[in-house]
Amino acid sequence: MISVVLDVVGGALLLLGLVLLTVSLVGVLRMRGTYGQLHAQGLATGPGVIAILASSIATEDAAIMSFAALAIVFVALTSPVSGHAIARAAHRRAQRDGDHPGEP
Repeated sequence: MISVVLDVVGGALLLLGLVLLTVSLVGVLRMRGTYGQLHAQGLATGPGVIAILASSIATEDAAIMSFAALAIVFVALTSPVSGHAIARAAHRRAQRDGDHPGEP
């Protein structure tokens, strides 16, 4: 019984993660400018990857689940830092070139 519940929850998390990553990809392709693309990427990619990693609970394997938990912590810590670094680099580049930040 618990195996069926874990399979359903794992499948739902996997589907949710794939939907979030697809939305993020469409946002990156459709948005104009660095900041718009970064916003689309930042909002959906982190939770999407975390949902896909969390779907590993359906495996019921301790090694896979512990690896996924460590990867979730890594993504949760590094995703905001990388987004900030990209935004800061775009801002500095726009200041250097005299452009308006976020425009193509």
